[in-house]
Amino acid sequence: MPARRRRSLSQQNLATECEGALGTLLADALTIPRESAYRLTHGFHPYPGRFHPRLVRTVLDELGGSPENNRGRTVLDPFMGGGTTLVEGNLLGLDVVGNDLNPVAGLVARERTRPRTADQARRLVGEAERIAALVEALRREKHPPRVRRPGLPRLAPHYAPHLFAELVQCIRLIDDLRAGTARETLRAVFSALAVKFSNRRSDSSEETEPPRYPKGAVIRFLVSKCQELAEAQVTLGERLPRPRPGVTLLEEDARLLPSLGWGAVDLILTSPPYPGTYDYHEHHRLRMDWLELDGQALFDGEAGPRRGEGVSWSAAMRDAMVAFARVMKREGHLFVVIADWLDRRHAVDGAAITLRIAQSKGWRCESRASVQRAVHNRAERTAFAKRGKWEHLLHFRRI
Repeated sequence: MPARRRRSLSQQNLATECEGALGTLLADALTIPRESAYRLTHGFHPYPGRFHPRLVRTVLDELGGSPENNRGRTVLDPFMGGGTTLVEGNLLGLDVVGNDLNPVAGLVARERTRPRTADQARRLVGEAERIAALVEALRREKHPPRVRRPGLPRLAPHYAPHLFAELVQCIRLIDDLRAGTARETLRAVFSALAVKFSNRRSDSSEETEPPRYPKGAVIRFLVSKCQELAEAQVTLGERLPRPRPGVTLLEEDARLLPSLGWGAVDLILTSPPYPGTYDYHEHHRLRMDWLELDGQALFDGEAGPRRGEGVSWSAAMRDAMVAFARVMKREGHLFVVIADWLDRRHAVDGAAITLRIAQSKGWRCESRASVQRAVHNRAERTAFAKRGKWEHLLHFRRI
């Protein structure tokens, strides 16, 4: 491998290291661009821990390029989150397979990868406006119809009464729609506002702060977010290559991937959960309660959650590496994004552990890159004082 090189970058990208034939490319992929805007459908719905679409584009451009070259090839993201890999893969003509134990991830990824025509978008927005008008009329009634829905007593303490009342009527009317794409999309839009109007400060924070939204804010947001998403889906549909590449969404354990056979995919690009950093079940618990989604599999199978009750991260990654080897074509590529983390206030080198696990399961590291990131709290400043905190992009091939 070429000699390691290091250079200074911006405040977010403090320094880089890279090795291997694709090392420089991987370092470029990891570098956060100055512009933070998410194009097309990437901006829909908050989702903690996602990586920037530019990372996916940089890697996939290098290994395939034009949609003509990619036709018939498949990329898998076994920890898809909101579906960044899937959107960018489709735009490059790749069939995509996304998997995540989190049912909210499937909800979000489905909408981010869904193209719409202008007529379909108008009908969707019209449905949202109709529901908003009905909720507004109900809000002015002294005795609106009571909604009997499991879980409402658990949800009520998380919201101001006037916002909760609007949310209840919104989800009732959405779920009363006949099954179809409009109902699916409106449920996903509702998911985007379920935390926004709660007492929680953000998706990734357990701190509470009463919101200061006035009456009518929920339905205005429902319509505006629906318009924004529909416009992005129309643009996505215009930019997708023809014939349109396929999208397959799974809700399975990444350690098994039972729906995928031997040699099913050409490339895997993914970012597994960072140990002790997030608790996706807790982040999305309000959404799952509102939408009556079953989150038990996520709670039981989440790898290395912050709450400490879940599957051992190292054990999960060992099993996942075996599954990746099974579903990957022999000449395929595996790219893994992982960051350093804290374990009982001690710094852990995420790349070193991932490399050791992958190599023990038959993967050879061909190239790698690391970018130093800023630290944001006292515990991280202390633990990473000597070597800094780094994010890594590792490229593997089968041995």
